[in-house]
Amino acid sequence: MKKIKIITISILFFLCFLLVGCGSNESNKRNYLTFYVWGDSQELSWYEAIAKEYENQYGIEVKVQPNSGDYYNNLNIKLGSKKSAPDIFFTEMGEIQGQLNQKKLLNLSDYIKSGAIDIVSDSNPNGKIKLWDINDCYRYDGNNLGSGDYYALIKDWSPDFVMWYNKNHIDEYNEENGFKEGDDGFVYYPSEEIPMTWDEFYELSYKLTKKVNGVTRYGTMLDRVPWKHLMEFIQMNGSSLFDSERKYINSSDEKVIEAFKFFIDLQKGEKASAPEIGVSSIGSGEAFANGNTTFVWFGSWAYSNYFWNSVPFEIGMAPAPVPKKDRPLTKEDTYLAASGLISLAICADSPVKDEAVKFLNFYMTYGEEYMAKKGFNIPGNELVAKSDIFRNPENSRLRKINNYFYNLALNYTHSLTYNKYLSQILVENQIAKNVSTWFNNYSAETYESVLEKIRKDVMNEID
Repeated sequence: MKKIKIITISILFFLCFLLVGCGSNESNKRNYLTFYVWGDSQELSWYEAIAKEYENQYGIEVKVQPNSGDYYNNLNIKLGSKKSAPDIFFTEMGEIQGQLNQKKLLNLSDYIKSGAIDIVSDSNPNGKIKLWDINDCYRYDGNNLGSGDYYALIKDWSPDFVMWYNKNHIDEYNEENGFKEGDDGFVYYPSEEIPMTWDEFYELSYKLTKKVNGVTRYGTMLDRVPWKHLMEFIQMNGSSLFDSERKYINSSDEKVIEAFKFFIDLQKGEKASAPEIGVSSIGSGEAFANGNTTFVWFGSWAYSNYFWNSVPFEIGMAPAPVPKKDRPLTKEDTYLAASGLISLAICADSPVKDEAVKFLNFYMTYGEEYMAKKGFNIPGNELVAKSDIFRNPENSRLRKINNYFYNLALNYTHSLTYNKYLSQILVENQIAKNVSTWFNNYSAETYESVLEKIRKDVMNEID
């Protein structure tokens, strides 16, 4: 009996050894990080270069996973699976509340306190990362955003609704009509400081829409983030898409209706100058580079992403048009450009949290400098944003762009107000569905009735 018992114990010990060994081998196999990103081939190559430099310095591979399709829909699916969830990923204000509710985001505050994320503070005055005050929007106290622990760090930000335009198109219009400076019909370049009104832009964009060799050259396009453009128009008008509780659609508000009308009329009005959303087979960034549209709406990142540095025409920049005022427009009106605050977060279920934190710290230092040299958005690390790397690059055009956006961002912008109960994707889906139906049968509806349908559909999503 003793012999059998000894043999049994030996077998159990051997099996335990195998199990421990297998666990160890499995752990060793997970000696890499996954970084889930969006962007075209150009932007993707930059993230891969940052990841490669991290591997060179620390010996840990970072697998950059590009998104195909709807980034946040795909991200939420991935976060629901421990096997496919990325270790580090992008998030933003319209999505973070739902991710927090699902407990999918790693609390970063302890890592900041320990110095693993080297952020400037009273106890760490020589830190290499200084957060902008706006990063507080990614703090959460368990009930409300804006205070408490840190759950994401802004990687870059920008006034995302600045008007870029083709100066050559304006020159052509004046030449074709025989207008000279001082004539009543002469079109001047938009001011870099004082925005046009909505009515002025509506007229000008229509004037510059024309047929070129049978192809429409549009005055403008609203394709990239159309529903955020709508939200921006509404906030420009002194209201919000949502009620005071940030819950239901503010469908009966006159300022919401007025902004909605401007948004729709650009595409379907008597002087429409933009293609209907979803109809054009080419995005406005590419259309602008090809000379097929005059006015487009982007953050500073678009200049490098769409290779606008090599276009055969002169590019101008101006603040977004604003609603009609009962006073002359002044420089103070340019606060009406919204800021995109794209951030980096870490999955709470990541099996390599500490390594992910180390990479986050690396991105916020080396990665921020790398992207700043490419002419991307304003760095989320304030130390990099205020350095010569970003503010004083050798390229004179890039220097002007960086400083123009930097000035707008610090002095004249506000953030968009998102729904507190639904992700931005769900809200946008309801808007898109109703607007698309309306466009297909335009005369059967009114601005008010379509907004009311959107309100009811969003209400049904919540209730």
